[in-house]
Amino acid sequence: MLAKIKTQPMKNPDSPSIASPLFNAVLQCMCIATAVAITSSLSPAAWGLEKSSVSIQQPLVHLRNQEPREWASFPQQPDAQQLDLQFEATANSTPFTLTLTQSDVKESWTVSLNSKPLGQLVRDENKLQTDFLIPTGLLKTGKNQIEISCRKNAAADDIRVGQMSIHCTSPEILRGRSTLQLAITNPNHIAIPGRITLTNQLGTLMPIGTKSGNGLAIREGVVYTTTGEASITIAPGEYRIIAGRGFEYSAASTMIKIAAGETVKRTLVLERQVETSQWVACDTHVHTVTHSGHGDCTIEERMATLAGEGIEFPIATDHNKQIDYRPIAESEGATTHFTPVVGNEVTTRHGHFNVFPTIANGKTPDHQLLDWSKLFENIYGTARVRVAILNHARDLHSNFRPFSPRHHLSLTGDNLDAWQQRFNGMELINSGAVQTDSMELFRDWCGLINHGLHVTPVGCSDSHDVSRYIVGQARTYIKANDRDPGSINVDAALDSFLKGRVIVSYGLMVQLEVKSTDATASHGPGDTVSISPRAASTDSTMLDVTATVMAPHWSHPSEVQLFVNGVPRFTADLRSNKKTNQSFETTVKWQIPLEEFPHDAWLTAVAQGTGIQSPHWPTAKPYQPDSPIFESRTFSCTGPIRLETDGSGKYESPRDYAKQLIDQTPIDAETGKPDLPVLAQALTKYDEAVVNQTLALLLDQDIEPSQLIAAGVGKRGRAFELQWRQATQARIEQRE
Repeated sequence: MLAKIKTQPMKNPDSPSIASPLFNAVLQCMCIATAVAITSSLSPAAWGLEKSSVSIQQPLVHLRNQEPREWASFPQQPDAQQLDLQFEATANSTPFTLTLTQSDVKESWTVSLNSKPLGQLVRDENKLQTDFLIPTGLLKTGKNQIEISCRKNAAADDIRVGQMSIHCTSPEILRGRSTLQLAITNPNHIAIPGRITLTNQLGTLMPIGTKSGNGLAIREGVVYTTTGEASITIAPGEYRIIAGRGFEYSAASTMIKIAAGETVKRTLVLERQVETSQWVACDTHVHTVTHSGHGDCTIEERMATLAGEGIEFPIATDHNKQIDYRPIAESEGATTHFTPVVGNEVTTRHGHFNVFPTIANGKTPDHQLLDWSKLFENIYGTARVRVAILNHARDLHSNFRPFSPRHHLSLTGDNLDAWQQRFNGMELINSGAVQTDSMELFRDWCGLINHGLHVTPVGCSDSHDVSRYIVGQARTYIKANDRDPGSINVDAALDSFLKGRVIVSYGLMVQLEVKSTDATASHGPGDTVSISPRAASTDSTMLDVTATVMAPHWSHPSEVQLFVNGVPRFTADLRSNKKTNQSFETTVKWQIPLEEFPHDAWLTAVAQGTGIQSPHWPTAKPYQPDSPIFESRTFSCTGPIRLETDGSGKYESPRDYAKQLIDQTPIDAETGKPDLPVLAQALTKYDEAVVNQTLALLLDQDIEPSQLIAAGVGKRGRAFELQWRQATQARIEQRE
């Protein structure tokens, strides 16, 4: 057979034509006509694979549907805008299969044979192999053409596609020739739910013949099992099998070689490597295609993915719907693995908010409301609702970005539209929509806490899929009894959540404890530590701070930091502590003289590490990138620990101090406004968080940041001044 590749040049007139030898090459392959002749005398099951398939294109081709380049990891110039592959064949009298390899696919790309669509590439950034059915008679005797092109008006998408073969049988028969029987157990030989990942020797996810059902959720190279057992069919070949169960467990792997007609059995043993006793694993942002209408995970498949990733407290948050998972969990045999909560992603044109608990199929909040004051009144007026989480605050939806400079001052948590910010939770890590800067939403959250708002930090997945974005990859650990995952006390867990007794986890887990040397009790996230002014004024009295970082053997922490009022105070390098193929746990201790806290403050710890590359749990690229350059990072942080040190009897935020200082400042007789030199002098006893909040409050009196800076605040006000100027420009330009 002769196969010839042509390309559709980029429409950008500045883009040069393709001159790669790849597109001028003629590939000599086995003739499809010969394979078709075999079908008249032998059944497909009797063929050897090498005799029933033909390679029509080998190298992976780099396509870009439009400029600009999506990722810096791709060359400046693509091979083409779309792929046209020409080859000669004989008409097929039975169904055939087109198999190809793809990677980095984000938009909708259609695969057509002789102008008839066969289907779309899988919208998945992972490298995978997938099959397309070629109906009887679609191949023509003579010249044939395969075309791969992106839908019009799609965002810029760089992809790689190629390694195409045509098999002289249907996908069902092709992937049904061999049987793999797998089991996942703990060290006590008890079956446990989990995720099975199937790749070739190069790490490419491979097609599976078995379909979802009977406690299994299946996609290319991925099988979730509720029972811990799975019997699947695959094509003969060599495979790597990896078993895992989310963040808390090890990953076990094995290699197999399987022949046509053979059945291979394997048991993979997983160890619990991250101790999370008394911490409930929660995903506050979970979807199904059944009720949200997009993605690919049905509600039945969702039960298997939740159990397989070890999510004990999932919140059902389909868009503007309130769905109870319990009946489906019962029918799918998943009730012992998690306690589902009915929620709702209230999807408005001015932001998305996950609210819970709600009543299944009950009255929903009015998602048509645009003013946040009215919206939150409506949300909290909905029966049972206690939690309202601000979702993906830096993403653009309906031409609105909640925390764009046009609407929000990050350093101080100010809403520039004068809307009430009554959400009591905020996503810091959304693993289905990570930010280019992994710390950006964390800094936004610090501004809210400095503003005096009680906002619980949240990790979640926003998963609509079985495999593309992994459910529970980012999660929130809530301080609560997790002894029986199927019967978690919902009210107690929500009480703890609202107090900020949480840990945000995305491939890592950091815990934080605080104790003063003159006290016996330790305090954790969500607590307030009262320290007498007498103790704070004693040189020998210290604040003991302990951070513990944990990770499974396949995650690699790099550093842990302690933040005071949103500013890093200490950093510890963790890279030298990581041992290959062993779980990670290390403790870092710091001591801070209490005299360094002249006023109330709050603490949090942040751990970071390198992104996960393993195909069993890969961390994703940004959903809405800010830059073509991206370095994947794992992340964990704690809820705030508040320190009450000034003897007032209650914790006061930087915003509270700023209000008090302005109120206590004498009025300048000439301007009728606060005497700025006096105020600047008073601020010398306070940290930068209080300075920033003071600058924000002075804006209400038409006092520009530069005026207080000139009066003596100096460098400590420069960052706020720059942010205010950017916000002013964004509002003038009406730019999100």
